[in-house]
Formats: sequence, structure tokens, C-alpha cells
Amino acid sequence: RIKNVNHQIRHFARSSVTPEEPEDKAKSFVMMVGYDENIANGVVKALKQAGVSGEALLSMVRSMAGRWEVGEDEGLEALVGSVEQTIAQSEGREIIKVWCVPPQAWLSGEEEEDAEMTSEQKKKMMERAFLVEALEGTTLTDVAKFGEGTGASTLGEYIECACSGIMACSTCHVVIEPEWFHGNKKTGPPCEDERDMIDLAFSPRSTSRLGCQILLTKELNGIVIKIPKDSNNLMDHVPF
Repeated sequence: RIKNVNHQIRHFARSSVTPEEPEDKAKSFVMMVGYDENIANGVVKALKQAGVSGEALLSMVRSMAGRWEVGEDEGLEALVGSVEQTIAQSEGREIIKVWCVPPQAWLSGEEEEDAEMTSEQKKKMMERAFLVEALEGTTLTDVAKFGEGTGASTLGEYIECACSGIMACSTCHVVIEPEWFHGNKKTGPPCEDERDMIDLAFSPRSTSRLGCQILLTKELNGIVIKIPKDSNNLMDHVPF
């Protein structure tokens, strides 16, 4: 009798375990890489719309992730960026305007802290700034890499994110205009880990931030950032 009961238990256990579907495997992998469930669902949906199905879904996301552990992406990051833009638009998020001052419009190569500009100097600087429009809730680096429009494309020519946003480089280093750095509902100062990377950046300033850590909110609509003329990419010297 005991033997029969044990057999029934084993049979029930085997029959109650549902094999994971290919879509679920692909979603689980995307979430393991570090993205949330909404993003994972969007990635799988986008791949299915492109004609990828079945077991090929998992193979595709693995291939696109590349060596994600060390920041070597092979396309998943770009797809995620597109999915994030789609989600943001569907949620009706606001457009945030970012004014970007190119390196040639300010003393971006000077090691000393900038002297306070006169109103006339600031006016001339802003005349050379270009406008970037971003969806609320994205980061400055997201816009540079995946944003739409001429402004986003121009920003992408100036800054990058070699480490895929894990604060292991300073290639997205920017300088925030003081009035957008100090006070409530502004960017505020960097955390300790971010400060460590900024210290290694090209010509850091007291209002320096990493673009990947600047979340664009309604309060930052109209923010002014200045782009350094160069960047230090420590990722080039990591022996992967």
C-alpha cells in the first residue's frame, strides 16, 4: 500500500510540472540580464513581430546579449531602448527638453573651474546650444543612444556609454549648469560610486554628472548641460 502511495505521489509530481514555454525562457533570460518584466515582454513581442519564434527566441536574445556580464552587448541594449521608447509613448509620458552646449561653445578643455559667466557670455553660449527632446523617465544616455530626432543624433556623436550604464566608465560625462544642479528637484550631486568615476573623467567640474545616472523628470524640463571636448574610456584598458 505504501509503495502504491509513493508511486501516485511521484506520478502527480511529474504530471503537475509544466515545461517552460520558449517565450518564457526568453523572457527569463532577459530578466536575468537585469531588465524588468515589462521590458522582457516587450523584447519577446518585438522579436515575434520580426518573425522569430519557438526555441529561436532564446537563442536570439542570448546572441543579442553578447558578453553582457562585461558590458559587451550585441544588440539587445538597442532593442531594449526601442521597447522603452514604445512603453513610454504608450504611457503618455511628457517630452522633456534638454539644451546641450557643444564643447566648442565653452571652456571645456580647461582644467580650472569655470569662472561665473556674464549674462552676455551666457547668451552667446546658449545661442550655440542644440535642443534634444527626450521622453520623461529616460536617462540622458538613453537619449544619446536610442533617442529620435536631430538633437538626439547630435548628442550621440558627442557622448557614449562604453560600460552600458553600470558606472564602470566616464564616457557619458557631462557638466550641469549650476542652476540645474543645486536645490530640490534638480539633478543633485552624484552618489559616491558615481563620484569615483567622475574623478577619472576628462576635466571634471564641481557640477559634473554621468549621463547614464541623470533621470529626466518633469522638473528637469529645460535643463542645460555642457559637453566636455574629450572623454577618458578606461574600458579600453580592461583585459577581457
